[in-house]
Amino acid sequence: MAICTFLGKYILYLFNLLCLISSVGILSIAFIINQKLYKWSNFISTDFITTPQILLAIGIGLLIISIIGLCGVLRDIGWLLTLFSVLLTIVLIGELILSGFVYQMRNEIKDYALNQMNHTISGYNKTGYEASTQTWNLIQSDIECCGIYGPEDWKLVTPNKLPTSCCYAIPLDGFCTETESYKDGCFKKFESILQENSEIIIWTAIGFALVQLFAVFLACCRKCSLHKEYETV
Repeated sequence: MAICTFLGKYILYLFNLLCLISSVGILSIAFIINQKLYKWSNFISTDFITTPQILLAIGIGLLIISIIGLCGVLRDIGWLLTLFSVLLTIVLIGELILSGFVYQMRNEIKDYALNQMNHTISGYNKTGYEASTQTWNLIQSDIECCGIYGPEDWKLVTPNKLPTSCCYAIPLDGFCTETESYKDGCFKKFESILQENSEIIIWTAIGFALVQLFAVFLACCRKCSLHKEYETV
């Protein structure tokens, strides 16, 4: 109990502020990742597309919980501290489950994306494949890639020329050739983006979970201190 008294109200207040800041961080990361993944929506399974939305829900929930915790600390309300601890523990478990889910799904997501690329590239500029055509153009011009593994992937689809989105400089005749095209394939770029975003999600969840775990410990300590204070009175 001595350690609880030592840590006290003001350290708990500080960690509640950290939880509040972490909620804003989670919301920001969810928004950034959602923007990055949106352009890949036709090539990525819906399981991974919903990950930023889950992060967004966790961030909003953590924001509300942090406000509850701050009210409990500032006003020394025991039941609010208890509610804060329970809700924060639930969010903490959710973050760890999410990070495990992302780690588990990475290889499946890559396989799914590769299958979708192979399936849609042959329909480029054809009726019924307008959404896929738009996605190919958006991805190739935005992240500077061409084809699945490289420009040669387009030879059977658009003979003697490449999609204009493949090229960094379009000749005056309007035809994009391999000379002016990006050399990296889009699947390689996708793997890099997936790895980067997966690591952000996993380490963000683990880092914030550690902060939240300590905040739960401090809230329980403060609740015990309040209980002792009431008994003394």
